[in-house]
Amino acid sequence: MVYILVYNAIGKILLSVMLTSCSFIILGIVNYFKSMFRGEPLYPSDFTQIGHMQSVIPMVMDYFSLKNILIGIISIVVFAFVVFTIRKHIKSIKIHIGMRIVLICTSLFMVYAFSNYPNTFVNKLFVKGGVYFPLWNQNMNYGQNGLVLGFLSNLDTTVIQEPEKYSKENMLQIANDIKKQYGVNVSEQKKAEKPNIIFLMSEAFWDPTKLTNLSFSEDPVPNLHHYIENFPGGQTIAPTFGGNTANTEFEALTSYSMSLLMPGSIPYQQAVTGQKEIPSIASELKKQGYYASAIHAFDRSFYKRDTVYNVFGFDNFNAEDTMKHKELAGDNVSDLSMSKEIIDELNKRKQPTFIHAVTMQNHFPYNPGRFEENQIEVNGLTEDASKAELEIYTEGVRRSDEALKYLIDQLDELERPTLLVFFGDHLPVLGTNKAIYKEAGYIENEETVSERLSMAETPLLMYANFDIPNDNLGLVSPMYFSNLVFDYAGLNKSPFYQFLSGLYKEIPVLRDELKVDKNGEEIKDLTKKQKEMLEQYKMIQYDLLVGKQYSKDILFK
Repeated sequence: MVYILVYNAIGKILLSVMLTSCSFIILGIVNYFKSMFRGEPLYPSDFTQIGHMQSVIPMVMDYFSLKNILIGIISIVVFAFVVFTIRKHIKSIKIHIGMRIVLICTSLFMVYAFSNYPNTFVNKLFVKGGVYFPLWNQNMNYGQNGLVLGFLSNLDTTVIQEPEKYSKENMLQIANDIKKQYGVNVSEQKKAEKPNIIFLMSEAFWDPTKLTNLSFSEDPVPNLHHYIENFPGGQTIAPTFGGNTANTEFEALTSYSMSLLMPGSIPYQQAVTGQKEIPSIASELKKQGYYASAIHAFDRSFYKRDTVYNVFGFDNFNAEDTMKHKELAGDNVSDLSMSKEIIDELNKRKQPTFIHAVTMQNHFPYNPGRFEENQIEVNGLTEDASKAELEIYTEGVRRSDEALKYLIDQLDELERPTLLVFFGDHLPVLGTNKAIYKEAGYIENEETVSERLSMAETPLLMYANFDIPNDNLGLVSPMYFSNLVFDYAGLNKSPFYQFLSGLYKEIPVLRDELKVDKNGEEIKDLTKKQKEMLEQYKMIQYDLLVGKQYSKDILFK
């Protein structure tokens, strides 16, 4: 279909073959490398990040050997030579202009029909042919249907489907029901002084000692382990692996769940900037007298953060170009620099401050020579390359752990009470196709719920320089950070966050199609109450993220 369309549009057989073939080959190569590094296929939504390719390409170029690059160049040259050699032996086919118009229109119709298959006759053809799209498992989807059909099944870039019962009347009813049930319990200010609140999302931060079949010459994260023993701690269940940092951030700041969005969605790129304002923990705290500041040790335009943070209600955004402290650790701004930046931001004003900080130090790839010295030796891996890569990553984590201690030591010196939420955004990419995790015996094939959760668990710490209960948080989705923070900080909670606290008690983890309790057990049969709350939550998320925000004024009073 695509070839016929291109051929009739330009009228050149060989040129049409070259254009269509090269396009599909490029898509296949990009899909291969994304699957190899990230463990997930190429989505149409990935093209929303094409403007940042100049930042992404240097991160992965070291994985492309000179040999592979030369093979690619030679292949292109040979292909072009063959095409132009046989060109003179192919007779020109002349098609009447009227027939070309008919073929173009037919091709366009067929491309549309397949691209929009859920709403066309093609859907019936797929059903009769036994074609099934398991959208909850995209690797299976692409594996059994191929790149083209897998890609087409995700072509609808709608971030979230409109619920059937979505209307102003129903949203006002839901909002008022929640206000009636939870609004009467809106907590009073419990602390004499409102504490500073810090979200510190650490790039690819994970505890490598969870690879229990390996041995480490010393504990790479002794400070983290000490703090988690004495303060609330657990495991964040990140909605992503190896990348798409902004999706974990989206959950943490908005309290909305990626599990309710379409597979492959990047809401920062596709949805958030479509609204003038979206309620977030930043805007909620501002109503209580806070100053809201965001810090990111990289390009401010990445994932449209410069616009997104405005929509979320932040007062200020410091990126790498405006940070005062930006000493490097390897190729990126160090986590120690971020700790210093946070302290400087807290000292700028007397009012309580909310800081959302995003680090970059441990970003993939973990290449030889990244650090001048690797302090920790890892044993138990059979491949030398795996050992070298894991030791480099472990050195980065060790430095992050030291930066965490520096930050907490400085927080202890502050007069104002301060609450820190420290968490990793996702697990690191270690080896191609998660090779190091498999070599270490951490996972086999990710077909069990336990293994799927293991590849999503990153450390979670809630530290305070004032007394808070030492709770074992277990497994927690980032969407629940805000309601936990309001409780520990002793702050007022609007009806939405009261409702969220109720949902947290029922279903503390939402990831993809999974509902999981804090101990990692799948909740297979939802109770009537859980189903009702989840349905209300879905309606609210749609309304606030891409809808008319009918419920906002009621839920966030």
